[in-house]
Amino acid sequence: MTVTLTKTKTTILAFIMMMVAQVSMADTGNLPLSTFNAGYSFHDGLAKIKINNKFGYLNKEGILIIACNYQYASDFTNGFAIVKEDNKYGIILKSGKTLLEPTYDYIEPFEDNRAVFRKNNKFGFLNTSGEEIIPATYETATSFVNGLAVVTQNGKSGYINTAGEVVISPQFDFALSFTEGLAPVRKNGKWGFIDEKGDIKIECTYEQVSNFKEGMATVRSNGQTQAIDTEGKVFSKKKFDNISAFEDGHALFTINGKFGIVSKKGKIRVEGVSHLFQASENLYAFSRNELWGFMDKNGKEIITPIYDHVGDFKEGLARVQLEGKIGYVDQTGQVIVPIIYDKAEDFSDGFASVKIEDTYYFINRMGDEELALELDRKSVPEKIIVQVNRNKMLFLNGQLTASVK
Repeated sequence: MTVTLTKTKTTILAFIMMMVAQVSMADTGNLPLSTFNAGYSFHDGLAKIKINNKFGYLNKEGILIIACNYQYASDFTNGFAIVKEDNKYGIILKSGKTLLEPTYDYIEPFEDNRAVFRKNNKFGFLNTSGEEIIPATYETATSFVNGLAVVTQNGKSGYINTAGEVVISPQFDFALSFTEGLAPVRKNGKWGFIDEKGDIKIECTYEQVSNFKEGMATVRSNGQTQAIDTEGKVFSKKKFDNISAFEDGHALFTINGKFGIVSKKGKIRVEGVSHLFQASENLYAFSRNELWGFMDKNGKEIITPIYDHVGDFKEGLARVQLEGKIGYVDQTGQVIVPIIYDKAEDFSDGFASVKIEDTYYFINRMGDEELALELDRKSVPEKIIVQVNRNKMLFLNGQLTASVK
């Protein structure tokens, strides 16, 4: 009897293992959900989409405008996007036309009608026609800001203009871009600021510095941080552990692990907050009892801290998370988009990408679901089906073709 029972158990176990193996084999034949992603934001009227691990672009009607043929794709900016094929980078236009074949090791977005590129471990610049307008002769280079770019030769940094002419000769150990007429530079291990003629305007005496913004820059010396004006004058006698860039006349600071808000005149508006960050549009996110809400620059509570997480305000709405679900509130705290989504991105171009289970949606600022995209669960590498607004589309040669039944 014992032997019979043992044999029966062995037979049942073998049957179960066989069935599990068959199910596993069937599962591995299907296309993994990770090969599909429509959770990207719209920029310049187009949003990235990944199908079968290749990137292309959708318009707001859900039409695949640019085929999914790329290993990598950036968002469109001013009509240009950077794409990657065979581990090389190129540039395409919104029409899908190739401006620059993928032959470069690295490309940055256009700034001042110039784009940094790297080829054969040297940096140069392209113009918007795709021509190498400034040859690749530099060890490093940054994007142009206000007509000037930082370049490095023989280990020293200087500045060139958009014509490739040297404006300030390479002489600094390190340099950052110009903002508000001044640029941070490092000499002999210390930071200071130069003007656009290359003259030292604020002596190199600091351990760290930031760019100027709203007439103020953050500087660090002897383990403490201050803000200075364009003449190098300290704005406050108070010593800070850290201080952020100024936005709308105010900056965040920390002292002894606590956060606060200070004005450009040095007046402390808020202090002693456990966590605080600037959420844009003159509001600050803060936490109390490990829950998040929003205050204004004077510390007035605008939105009661009831959320597990919050994000920045973008186009008038901020993401909020409650019990694992995400929605959006306006600047008064009113829930505009229900808190029902598993994933969500910031609003951009009037839309936000959100997700419930395996379905991606693009919603407008009223919370209406304008587009729905999902990889059909029956998709296999030989037959990939994408549902666009519940219409099943066949994915073939990088394109979504006619509906399938």
